Amino acid sequence: MKRLLLILSVVIMVSGCANKQMLKEQIAEAIRENPQIVLDAMRENSLDLLEIVEHGFDKRAKLKRKAMLEEEIKNPFQPRIWSERPMLGNPDAQVTIVEYSDFLCPYCSKGAVVVTKLAREHPEKYRLIFKHLPMHKKSRQLAVVFEAIAQFDKEKAYMFHDLAFSRQKKLYEDKSGIELVKILKEIKVDPAKLQKIINSEKLNEYLLADEQEANKFKIDATPTFLINGVAVRGYLPADKFDQMVEMILEKTKEQLPVETPEGEICEDCLNQM
Repeated sequence: MKRLLLILSVVIMVSGCANKQMLKEQIAEAIRENPQIVLDAMRENSLDLLEIVEHGFDKRAKLKRKAMLEEEIKNPFQPRIWSERPMLGNPDAQVTIVEYSDFLCPYCSKGAVVVTKLAREHPEKYRLIFKHLPMHKKSRQLAVVFEAIAQFDKEKAYMFHDLAFSRQKKLYEDKSGIELVKILKEIKVDPAKLQKIINSEKLNEYLLADEQEANKFKIDATPTFLINGVAVRGYLPADKFDQMVEMILEKTKEQLPVETPEGEICEDCLNQM
């Protein structure tokens, strides 16, 4: 039967339109009567079939990312910029990066290095706003510490930011809190002063607002960056991130079709440490 179907398929390719339609119907009827033929063929070519399916998924995902990016370039997100919260770079910079991050996400750590370097080395071009999307209780605690330090010293808040990301594995594994104490001591934060602020309702308001905003923008993975309101989902190396910025700036002016690099997003952060 399989040989017959093969012959029929070849005949279809060389036949006229009427014959092709008739033979297609005959093949369809043969498959309906003998569905095992298809199952046997799928088993015999399972790896090829899997490759075809994966290629289809990848292509559909790429088209979806491209469509989302084009829509966001036309209608960029409008995140809230809090004047009282810490920021790197120039408030009047050409490029505003809003970063939704998790202190215990490995890709967030890599992404933070890229965007903080841009803001520190090119403050005339970039301003960076750090927001929180903590996926775990412990990373939420670190987010509160960051915001608490920023209440009295924004520079030290970013010092904490850098050290927390560089030592995230130790912070996660430390059950006693010693590593956090070491970091606070290293950046010369007064524990008593911090303790007075740490339970402030204002800090919870900041975190809740960040999470609600991310949800509103359908941001559900870390890291995610808004570049002038256009979302870049996942970590990109410095060169690709810079290319993405330039592309967004160009396409925002010209409204041309876009190509989207795929970033690395943390879906199960703690198991990747």
